[in-house]
Amino acid sequence: MDVDELLSKVDILEYISQYCELTKQNDGEWWGLSPLKEENTPSFSVNEEKQRFYDFSKGVGGNLINFIMEYHHVNFVTAVNMIKAYANITDDMVSQKRLETIKIAKKFQHKAVGVKEVQSNIVPNQYMNRFEFDKSKLKSWADEGISYDIMSRFDVKFDPLSNRIVFPIKDFEGNIINICGRTLDPDYKEKRLRKYTYFMPLGVLNTLYGFSDNRQEIERKREIILFEGAKSVLLANGWGIGNSCAVLTSHLNAHQFLFLAKLGVRVVFALDKEINVLQDSQIMKLSRYTTVEYIYDRNNLLKEKMSPVDNGQDIFMRLYNERRRI
Repeated sequence: MDVDELLSKVDILEYISQYCELTKQNDGEWWGLSPLKEENTPSFSVNEEKQRFYDFSKGVGGNLINFIMEYHHVNFVTAVNMIKAYANITDDMVSQKRLETIKIAKKFQHKAVGVKEVQSNIVPNQYMNRFEFDKSKLKSWADEGISYDIMSRFDVKFDPLSNRIVFPIKDFEGNIINICGRTLDPDYKEKRLRKYTYFMPLGVLNTLYGFSDNRQEIERKREIILFEGAKSVLLANGWGIGNSCAVLTSHLNAHQFLFLAKLGVRVVFALDKEINVLQDSQIMKLSRYTTVEYIYDRNNLLKEKMSPVDNGQDIFMRLYNERRRI
């Protein structure tokens, strides 16, 4: 396999998007901050059609091999071998099945930002069967207090391809619309990998994590507790708090607002410490349609960026019992 054929196997935009955020411009090129040096003004471009990059701040450019040589500070031969390893090309033979899994794996890392909003698609329930319930790999979450029984109930598994703990994101009806993965690589920051990422374009976030699994308890209690992240929901469920869900971000969006307004139960926001729910327009608007309460850490029981569940059940219950109403 010659160099040109090798380069045709790997898309330069997808590869470079592991290391920087790129946005498509009107001229069709993708621009972002340089991954090759620190800068505040975007001067790095990728031409997807020509499969070339150019860094105006450093005055360097070329094909994917040139980028790898610049970014990783390696020679030509090593750069070629890195591309072969990335695409799983061994002895000039290309495994089509492996290339398909590599294509999925690329989505676990920094991806280019498009200009089009994507609708979520339903994924077959058996999709999760490709992953493993490997307790040795799930131990890091077990050590944080999430039981294996809870992980099994919420279909938390391990993906050896990306070295991530993975779990399904379901719509309000219980259909899987995406897979979220949390990297187990301790050097993810140095490698510029995302801590959490989605396997597929997320599109419109028209769901609450855990709702379909906890719906009966939410309806029974006539209350829903909303955290930011999925792990908080798993911890709370382990404590018997089965009326919790996650907004999967730091704010309430318009789709989630509409669903909660129609649901008509008491909503308790338990977002991370640094989030001021009173500054969220969707939350304030929701308070006009249903009872809205929020956890306020008046006694500084949490550190910055902590979820209300991060210091254990007793602290969470104290915060919950001291909640305020909007």
